[in-house]
Order: sequence, then C-alpha cells, then structure tokens
Amino acid sequence: MIDPGALAFDTAGNAISVALPGVLWALLFLLAFGHPEFAESVGFGRRTFWLLVPGAFLATLALLPIAPIGSDWLAVSFAGAMFPLLVCGLAFARFAPPVGRSLGRYLGLLALVGGVGLGFVLPAADPIARAAGAAVGGTAAGQNVLVVAVATIATVALAVGATRSGPLRRVAAPLGLTFGVMAATFLASTAIPGVGIEESFPIFLLPPLLAGIAAGLIAPRVWPGAEGFALPTAYLASTFGVLVGADALRQPPLYGSGPSGLYTVGGAGVLDLVYLSGLLGLAAAYGTHRLLGRGYAPVGPPLPAPAPGPWKVLLGAFRTGVEGDSTAALRGASAASHDAAVQSARLLDLPPPDPARPWAALPVPGWIVSDDANLAAAAARGAADGRESYRGWLTARWMVQLGQELGARRFATVGQRMIAFVVDLAVVSAPALALFAALALATPGNLATLLDGVVYNAAAFGFVAVAYLYFVLAERLGGTSVGKWVLGLIVRDRALARPGLRALLVRDAPLLGPLTLVGLGGAVAVAFLTKSGGAASIAILGLPLPTGVFAFAIMLAFVAGGIALLGTVGILVMAVTSERQRLGDLMAGTWVLRRAPAPDRRG
Repeated sequence: MIDPGALAFDTAGNAISVALPGVLWALLFLLAFGHPEFAESVGFGRRTFWLLVPGAFLATLALLPIAPIGSDWLAVSFAGAMFPLLVCGLAFARFAPPVGRSLGRYLGLLALVGGVGLGFVLPAADPIARAAGAAVGGTAAGQNVLVVAVATIATVALAVGATRSGPLRRVAAPLGLTFGVMAATFLASTAIPGVGIEESFPIFLLPPLLAGIAAGLIAPRVWPGAEGFALPTAYLASTFGVLVGADALRQPPLYGSGPSGLYTVGGAGVLDLVYLSGLLGLAAAYGTHRLLGRGYAPVGPPLPAPAPGPWKVLLGAFRTGVEGDSTAALRGASAASHDAAVQSARLLDLPPPDPARPWAALPVPGWIVSDDANLAAAAARGAADGRESYRGWLTARWMVQLGQELGARRFATVGQRMIAFVVDLAVVSAPALALFAALALATPGNLATLLDGVVYNAAAFGFVAVAYLYFVLAERLGGTSVGKWVLGLIVRDRALARPGLRALLVRDAPLLGPLTLVGLGGAVAVAFLTKSGGAASIAILGLPLPTGVFAFAIMLAFVAGGIALLGTVGILVMAVTSERQRLGDLMAGTWVLRRAPAPDRRG
C-alpha cells in the first residue's frame, strides 16, 4: 500500500532538488546585475556570476588529478569544487584583508581541526571511536561524537582567543560558522561504496541555510557599518564546511572499498553539495540582509571604477535623452567623445592627452579638435531643447566611431587570433596525445579495459583541467600565451594592465568546450588506434584500412569538426564586436592586442 505522506514527501524533495540550482542561479543573477556596485564590493559581481554559472557548466568534465591513493585516484572538479573555492579566496580579500595572513590563518586552523577529525574516522581509530560511541551505538556513533566534540572545542577556543588576540578577529566568525557547517554536514552525510557521499532531503539544506542566517544576524558586531560582508562569509563557511565535513571526512573510508575508482571532490559538478551549499549560504545571508533592510551601498575599501567604454557611455547618453533630460544627454555625449579620444591615445601608445583638448594629441584633422571643443562648450551651457541635444549626440557618435577606427590598429585581427589558438592547442595537445599513447601501450587488455582504467580516465579528464590552467596562468603571469607570443599578441584589460585572476578565469572559461573535445575525443581516438588490433579491416575506396586506424580518423574528424563549429561562433562574435572580442573577452572586459599598433596605412 502506498503511503500518501511518504509519496508527497518524496515528490516535494525531488521537485526542490531539481528546481534548487535554477533558483540559486537566478538569485545570484539578481544580486550581480540588480545591485552591481554592492555585489562587486562583496565579491559576487558579474564576473563571479559568469564563472559560477556558464563557466561551471563548461567545466563539468575538467577534473584535476591530485594523487593516487592505493589503486584509486583522488581528483578535484573545477565545476563542483575548484571554482567555488577560488571565489571564496577572492572574496576573502574583501572582508578580511590582508588576504595573505588572514586566509593563511583560516586555512591553517581549518586544516588542523579537520586533520584531528580525520584521525578519528580512519580505520586506525576504530578502537577510540568504539569506546566513545559505546553508550550510543558503536563505531559510527563514536566517530560522530568525536568529530562534533572536536568542532565544538575548536569553536569555543576560537571565540575565547578572538576576544584576546587581534589577529584572530578577522577569521573568528568565518571559522566558527565553518566548524558548525562541518560538524552538521558530517552528522548528516553517509559514505556509500560505489556511489559516493549522500545527504538526504531536507537535511542537506539546513547547515548552509543556518550558517547564512547566523552570518546575517552577527554582521553588525563583526563588521559594523559593512554588514554586507555577511554574504561572502556565509558562502565561504558553507563551501568549506561541506568540503571538510563531507568530502574530507567521509570520503577516505571509501578508498580501497571496491573496484579502483576516480574519487572526485565536487564530482557532481553544479549539482554537487560543495557547489550548491555555498550558494545556499549566500542566499540565506542575502535574504536576511534584505529582511533587516540594510541597503545596498558598497562596503569595504573602495574599488577602482570600471571604465565603461565610449560606446556604452554614448548609449547611456541616448537613453537619458529619450527620458527627457536633454542637458544630461548632451553632457553624456561629450563624455563619450572625450573617452574615445583617451582610449585611442592609450591604444596607440601616445602620451596622456590634455583633458581640455584630448583629440589634439591624436593624428586627426584640426576640425575634429574644434568639433569636440564645441561639443564640450555646448555641454557646459546645457541644451536648450531636444534637437540641440540630438545634434550633439550625432556629433559624438561620429567622434566615437573615429576613435574606434584609430584604435583598431592595436587590436589583434581575427586571423591572428585563430592562428594563435591553433598554436596554443598544439602546445597543450601534443604532449597529451603522447601521454595517452604511452598509457595505452603500457595498459594490458583490450579497448574496454583501457577505457575503464582509472589512470587513463584521470589523464583524459585531467587534460581539460591542465590545458585550461595553461591559458589562465600563462596570461596571468606573462600577459600572453605561447601562441599569442609567437604572433606578437598580449592580453590586457581596458587600462592596458594584465587582467586579474578572476577576469582570466572568466575569459578562458569558453575554451573549456574545445578543450573537453580534445581531451576526451583525443583519448578515445588513441584508444581505438592502439587497442583495435587484429586482422579486421574496412575497405575505403577499394583499399583495406584497419578498423583501429579508421576509428581513429573518424574520432579525430569529430573533434576537429566540433572545434571548427565552436571556433566559428567565436569568429562571428569577434567580427561583429567593435573591439574584436570573443565571448570570454566580453564577459571579462579584456582585449587581445598587438604589442605595438600596426602602421597607419591610410592615405
């Protein structure tokens, strides 16, 4: 007989589990785009949204192998764990500066407490766990008692130390909330051999939600005047709490418990609890912040104002004019003309222009300088009517277009960027294919044995992660990659500085698509080539071709076709954008430039 109550509970749990990611993504979108200055000040601006939503989707199969454990391998998922952890570290710099010392203390104390807890769940600690849990049901209960006791003692010691030691003040609240989430998650989670770590509905919702509410309530005492820092604190505590409480403390007993496997931290990607718990904590803190009416003024040290770009300023001026404010529209048009001149001078490596006559520093006719001066004078006077404002806007539009044409000499061409990417792809793919071939030849057995092998799969998925890191780290450390260096290209932000880590993570996220094709497709192709031996062959144009070679060629053609399709989308985006930006550049606000402007071939 069907129990209506149990059926309703299961249905509600399934519905919430399916809808939860979409709801959390929508909330993150509303925060990042609805309150952009506030969101940026707490570490959850638009770039963070791009990284955690489309970036995480694209990184689903990017798994970075860390170490072998017996016959198993441990890896970390970029989508389910690495990206959330990087967001935590970048947000830490906002609410607990200086980030080096504060984050070091936080991670050090967390590792200490987590390590002690881990000591109580490993097989060697079974006698201690049985002794502790004798009164409440055996080894498992004893482990629970010991881990919760460790977390409680650490939280109390932290609270006492924070009242007496200045250095601990910045990490006391995040660590206390993290220990609470860690203990609750450990109690609620279960390690199932062959499946992984599970938490039942609705228990998995409670630790991050309670952490977010607690962060919102204690914010006035911890960050007086900057209560918005409750949001990144809740995200940090929920992410690291689940990471330690579930993956670190529950996963080790699974090693060696069955057939060899690739155990992955955050392996469920955007559906993993490490990924979702941080967003749940953020949502609870955001809701508490709104209910208490704290507002959305930016908090913390002022951030540098992003340069919107001349076309965006010009569009804003047009909208202002449509709304009826002719004077403000005229002033916006004049600002767009000024910004176009400044940007062009920067791109052409010219000295900073005179703010009063910015176009005078550029290779333009004198009447351009006069038009800009007249536009600035009209903006200072104010517009008499809408027609005057519109005429000024039309003048500014031509000035911005001229600035775009002048600056275009510095932007990399579509052809240069295509060649640079092909070179970079060869740089990362050649050693990977050689590694795949070496592993395939060293692995006994047939094709199915190779494709099921833990080491071979770790290499295939690991390629996606390593190749992505190649682009990010090369552009962060050197401002270019091998392919771009060969073509004389560099990656810069609008200030012509090297982009920050968050910007580059976002910029290179779209590359995860073709890199996934190369990694997995290349691994399968090599497997076909090396393990489809025997006398079987296929006649192609009357010539016998071994099945392994045929399958290898078909797989490589599939990979090449997929890369070509994705590349076509990128080329089209670069062709229609005024600054030759592909999708990643648009999201991150970056440019790919020549090291020096191309010669002026006009006239």
